[in-house]
Amino acid sequence: MSNALPIGMTVIWGAPEWLIPAVIVATLLIGMTLWNYVRSPSVGWVRWLAAGLKITAIVLATVCLLQPMQSSERARPKANLLPILIDRSQSMELKATPTSDSRRERVEDLFSNRNAWLRRMEQDFDVRGYTFADRTEKATFAAANEFQLDSTNENASNLKSSLDSISERFSGRPLAGLMLFTDGNPTDLSSTDFDWTSVGVPIYPVVPSERGVIADIAIRDITVRQTDFESAPVSVRVQFESTGGERELVVVLQDQEEPESKHEQKVMLKKGESSGEVTFQFRPTKPGLRFFTAAVFAARDREAFSDVANLSGVKSRFEATAVNNRRVVAVDRAAGPYRILYVAGRPNWEFKFLRRAISTDAEIQLVGLMRIANKEPKFSFRDQGVSETNSLFRGVDDREAELAQYDEPVMIRMGVKASEELSDGFPESAEELFAYQAVILDDIEPEFFSEDQLLLLRQFVSVRGGGLLMLGGQESFSGKSFSESTLGELSAVYGPRLNQESMKGEYRFSITREGMLEPWVRLRDNEADESTRLNELPNLTTVNTVGDVKPGAFVLAEVRRGDGLSLPAIVAHRFGKGRTAAMPLGDLWRWSMHRAAKTDGDARDDPAQMWRQMAHWLVGEVPRRVEARIEKNADTEAAIDIVVTVRDEAYLPLDNANVELTVTPVGGESLVLQVTSDDQAAGVYRTTYWTDQPGAYRVSASVAGPDDAPIGIAETGWTSEPEVREFQHLALNRDLLQNIAEQTGGRVVDDNELDAFASELPTKKVPVTETWTHPLWHSAWWMTAMIACLCSEWGLRRWKGLA
Repeated sequence: MSNALPIGMTVIWGAPEWLIPAVIVATLLIGMTLWNYVRSPSVGWVRWLAAGLKITAIVLATVCLLQPMQSSERARPKANLLPILIDRSQSMELKATPTSDSRRERVEDLFSNRNAWLRRMEQDFDVRGYTFADRTEKATFAAANEFQLDSTNENASNLKSSLDSISERFSGRPLAGLMLFTDGNPTDLSSTDFDWTSVGVPIYPVVPSERGVIADIAIRDITVRQTDFESAPVSVRVQFESTGGERELVVVLQDQEEPESKHEQKVMLKKGESSGEVTFQFRPTKPGLRFFTAAVFAARDREAFSDVANLSGVKSRFEATAVNNRRVVAVDRAAGPYRILYVAGRPNWEFKFLRRAISTDAEIQLVGLMRIANKEPKFSFRDQGVSETNSLFRGVDDREAELAQYDEPVMIRMGVKASEELSDGFPESAEELFAYQAVILDDIEPEFFSEDQLLLLRQFVSVRGGGLLMLGGQESFSGKSFSESTLGELSAVYGPRLNQESMKGEYRFSITREGMLEPWVRLRDNEADESTRLNELPNLTTVNTVGDVKPGAFVLAEVRRGDGLSLPAIVAHRFGKGRTAAMPLGDLWRWSMHRAAKTDGDARDDPAQMWRQMAHWLVGEVPRRVEARIEKNADTEAAIDIVVTVRDEAYLPLDNANVELTVTPVGGESLVLQVTSDDQAAGVYRTTYWTDQPGAYRVSASVAGPDDAPIGIAETGWTSEPEVREFQHLALNRDLLQNIAEQTGGRVVDDNELDAFASELPTKKVPVTETWTHPLWHSAWWMTAMIACLCSEWGLRRWKGLA
C-alpha cells in the first residue's frame, strides 16, 4: 500500500562553474559598498539600512549568475489511474434541511462543468467513474458535460464489496488513489470495526459541508417474544427514536390480514430524551403465522399516517423519510392440534377439571386412559362355570369384556380418535407413543408399566423431546420402587427419604421468584395482582412426600405449612431433548371447587387457565415430524436459507423424503422451489431463496415419504426489509469515513476544498512519476526584488542628500 506523502523537492544549480568568479565579484562589491557607507556623514540607521538594501541586491544578482532551479517529482499525466466511486442508493436522496439540496443533487453539482477540479484531475490522471448501491456499475462523466446521477430505488449501500471490487479490478495497475462520494452508512457491514487496509489504495472520502441534526422519527429495533401466558401470549417491543425535537408520538401495531385488529399507544418523551420504547401484549385472533405492521409517527401527523401499511407518499416536516417509520414483523403462533396422553391410576376430580379446561382450547386434544379397577388374582382351579372376564363386566357386552380379562386392570379410554387407539392400554411401541406431544401421569405407580414401557417413556422424553408431567396422589412419588424406577429418573425430584416426617396439615400455595419469571406459572401480568390471587386460594391438604430437588431443576412454586415447613409444589427440569415437571399435590381440584362457588360476576376461571398454560408449556417446544425454519444466508443479505427437518414415526432422521416448498409473497404469486438434502446433517433439506423486493413471505413445506404417503406440512415465514438497514442511520457518518481514510493512507476532503485537492494530489506519492524542473532565478519576483532593493537604496541616499 502506498502512502500519500509529499514527493521530495530539491534545489540544483544550473551554472556551478560561475561560483568562484561570482563570489569574488560579490565580495569586492560588498566591500566597496561598506567602505563608502562607513565614510558617509548620514545618521546611523539610514546609513546601515541603505547599505543592507544594496548588499541584498548584490547577493541576489550573484545567485542569479549560478542559475538556481527547483527539481521535484510529480505524477506523470494520464499514467496513474484515479477511480471515482459514487453512492447512488436511496439514502443519497436525504436532505440536511428541508430547503437544502439532497446529497445526490450536491454530488451532481460537484461534477458539473462549472467546477474546475474535475478538469484538473482529468489532465493529471486516467479518471474512471463508478457508482454503487447493491452492486458496482460503470459511470460516464466528464468535465465538459453535465453529470446526472441515476435515481434508483436500490435499498443497499454495499460499500465494502464495492471497494473490494474496485481493488480487484485494478490489481497490479498504478493507482493514485480512490475518491469516494458517500454518506458513510454501508449496509454490508455488521460492525464498523473493520480493517480497511486490505483495500490496498489510499481512499479520499469527499464529504459535504453538512452539519446539524436531521429531523426524523424512526423505529430503531423491534423484537417479538412468545410465552405460554394465556391472556397475552405475544409480546412485541418497539424501540424508536425522535430527532429534531418532536416529543408527542404515536406507536401503532396492526395485523396485516385483519387491519381492524389494531393496537395503539401514545408516548410523550421527556425533555432532553430522544428515544423510547413501548411493549404490546396481546393474543392473536388466530393461531399460525401472522404478519404485523408497526409504525411510529408524530401525533400531529396522524392524518398523514392513517394507512400504516402504505407510507410511500407520506410527506411531513417532522420526517426526513417515512421509510424507517414502518417495520413488518412475523409472529408464528404454531397451530395444533397437540395431543396429550393422560394416564390415571383411579378416577378423580383432577381429570374432570383438567378435561373441562382443555376442551375450550382448540389447539390441544386430551386423550384419557384411566384405570377404574385393579387386576384380580387368577386361580387355575375355577370350575367351568366361572367367567374369564373381570366381574365388573359381568352381564355386559362380551366385546367390552374382552378388554378387561380377569387378571388385567380395568381401563377406560376417553377422547381417542380411532377405535384401536390405546386398545391394548398404555402404548408399547414408539410409533404409538410418539404420536403424542406430552404425557401426564396422575396417581399411578411404577408397577403399572412394564419395563419396556418405562424405557419407551424415557425415550419419549429424551429422544423424541416430549413433555412429561407427574401429578400427586396416593400412588405417586411413593416408595423405593419409585426412586429406583425410570419414573424416578425422569422426575425433577428424588424419591422420599426413609423416616421422613408426615406431610399432614394445611398448606398455603405460593410462587417462587423463579416461578414469577415463568409466564406459564403465573396467571396475572404483575406480581402484586398475582399475590392477591394466591391469597384468595383455599389451602391444600394432600401433598406427597418427596426428596430433594435434583441438580439443575427449578422450584417454581412451593407450599408452606403453618409450622413453617416448606415443600416443593412445582419443580421442572430438562431431560435430554424434552422436559419434565413434578407437582406432588393431590387436591388441586379444591381450587376449581372454590371457583365454582364464586358469584357469576367473576368471569375469570383461574384454575382452568392454569391447566391450559401448563398444557401449552408441556407441548410448546416438542418437535414435530416436519419442521421448517429460516436461516440467514452467510454470503449475502439478499438471500435466505429455508431449512426443513423431516423425521420418521420413531422420530429418527428421514433422508429419502419428498419435500416440496412453496414460497408465497404476501399479495404476490407463489413459487415452488427445489430442495436438496443437506450433506452435513441427516434428515435435513435446504434451499436458498433470493429476493431484493421488500415484503412478507410465507413458506409451506409439504413432505411425503418415499412411498408418497403424506408425512406432514410445516409453515414458516420471514420479512424482507432492505430499506431498514439503508435508513438505519441518516446522519453523515464522518467517523467511519475518517477511519477509512486514516487506515488506507488517504484523508477526508471537504467538498468545498476540491479545487485545492486537485492541485495537491499530483504532488502526492503515486506509482508513476516524472522529474519536473523549474528555474527559480528566471522569475519576475526575483528581478522585482533586486530592482526594489536598488531603488530603495537610491531613494534613501537622495532623501539624506548622499547622492
